[in-house]
Amino acid sequence: MPHIEQLLKKLGFSQNEAKVYLAALETGLSSAQDIAQKAGIKRTTGYSVLAYLVSRGVVGKTKIKGKTRFLAEPPERLLTLIGELERGIKQILPELSAVYNQKETKPKITFFEGATAVQKVYDDTLQEKPTEILEWNTNAYFEGKSQVDSEYIQKRVDLNIHARRIASQGSQWDEKHRYLDQKELAQTLIVPKENFEPKIEVNIYNNKIAFLNYAESLSVIIESPAIAQAMKQAYELSWRGAKSIAAMK
Repeated sequence: MPHIEQLLKKLGFSQNEAKVYLAALETGLSSAQDIAQKAGIKRTTGYSVLAYLVSRGVVGKTKIKGKTRFLAEPPERLLTLIGELERGIKQILPELSAVYNQKETKPKITFFEGATAVQKVYDDTLQEKPTEILEWNTNAYFEGKSQVDSEYIQKRVDLNIHARRIASQGSQWDEKHRYLDQKELAQTLIVPKENFEPKIEVNIYNNKIAFLNYAESLSVIIESPAIAQAMKQAYELSWRGAKSIAAMK
């Protein structure tokens, strides 16, 4: 039963513990020697393994006419182990979270591919709940409707997340959405296509920078305070430049 042994290992059983537990299930009420023999391990090893399984509550121990006998608990007991493991993890989560990525020595990079890749970024912005998202926009947002939640902008607004948007002339951001800035909690600047017509969208929010490639159905999120700060500064320069160009029109 190799597949069962592998599953037991995922529950924290060692190889010998899995063998002894399965042997105990098969033999019923038995001596340590019989169970060890069935498991194919030494008797002395069998005693120590059985003692551990008893402490985990998956094997019971009793005495019959002065002799120690062991009996496996019903397999349903394993479900209890899963619950205990889940409770234990929940208890240590605060400690794990405290040390998670604490040093910030490397940026965290997450790739998404496939039909939901772009939407993964939008979902992340809603989960992060930044005060503001800095966006370099592409018209692909509207051309790739099958890849995104059509209610995304409204969901962003519902969470009181503001946006600044730089987009190209002739795009739907220009022809429709810049007139909805107040409703969409946004500020939109439009620049000529010869100056700005990106093929991907870029979002900057909190400590993250996201690149959304509709054409290839992929996205990348980089999480790094240092990189995010640099990109925010670059965006501010871009925003000032877009304002200057818009004022010249």
